[in-house]
Amino acid sequence: MTNLCDSGPLAAISEFEQRSKHAETLDQLSALVDAIVREAGFRWFALVHNVDLARRSNKALLLTTYPEAWVEEIIENRLYLDDPVHAACTRSPSGLTWDRIGDFITMSPRQATILERGRAHGLDAGFTMPIRVSDEPEAMFTVSRSGDHEVTSDEVLVARLIGTVAFDRGRSILGDDRQVYAPVALSPRQIECIALVAQGKSDWECAQILGLGRDTVHEYVEAARRRYGVRRRTQLVLRAVRDGHLNIDALI
Repeated sequence: MTNLCDSGPLAAISEFEQRSKHAETLDQLSALVDAIVREAGFRWFALVHNVDLARRSNKALLLTTYPEAWVEEIIENRLYLDDPVHAACTRSPSGLTWDRIGDFITMSPRQATILERGRAHGLDAGFTMPIRVSDEPEAMFTVSRSGDHEVTSDEVLVARLIGTVAFDRGRSILGDDRQVYAPVALSPRQIECIALVAQGKSDWECAQILGLGRDTVHEYVEAARRRYGVRRRTQLVLRAVRDGHLNIDALI
């Protein structure tokens, strides 16, 4: 496929913007972003906003095509708590390519390890930009790919435009007071259990925290998993975020 940066990026992004206006669900928007990101020469993207484990929100915006195994590792090992890309990006006015992380923060050994683990899943180079809205948590848009080819200035400009369009449409889809699809109904106990699973807790640890039996916790989580029709608990956590049942601070 011809690289978007070599073949009229403004026209391609304009077409993406027009198509995104017709997206009625986050899944439809995600598919459009995935296509334009690939055309721009990247493999994966992530768009995260209003994602916070401490409180629920019906406006959580979480779109990502990151490798499932990497997302699972992030959740299970709570890597999101020390994510160096996020930490550096919060100090950047307009975003940064990953090779410039050291210009904004001094990475701890754990943060350096997190970058290495991401590379092990193929995320070698990328660009992350903050999207700031008054009186709201900071949003983050990321594009990444495999290989040692660093992100160029032209690709950064393209990514910024894509991220801005995607964020604006995502907020519009969520609307002021509504969600665009009926969320799967979960009980308060199921939500409590899934929130702890998102923190990397085992069934036994969840049981100790909630004062329940281990088998009871297991059934709450598995019943929720069956409701969503997903195989893995990581997928369950992501779906619960998408439905506004819980949020996860800096998941990506």
